[in-house]
Amino acid sequence: MQKRKAKVKSASVVSAWWLSGGEEECPHCGRLYAYEAEFRCSDCDGPACPHCKKKHQDRSVCPECLEGCEQAEGVSHG
Repeated sequence: MQKRKAKVKSASVVSAWWLSGGEEECPHCGRLYAYEAEFRCSDCDGPACPHCKKKHQDRSVCPECLEGCEQAEGVSHG
């Protein structure tokens, strides 16, 4: 008896969520990012993408709050 070759259905390509562009738009830079990678500012609780978050002392803040913190401390980055 002859063996039949099994028909193999091609699997749909599914990329990992962290590799896709995502559906959320960063209000600071406009990049698309996955919601699961969203960052919330420690000061204003506003959303930001992982590329826009900034470290300030012991916390992470959005670019707008970083400017406010630096102005309050008298620091300028020309």
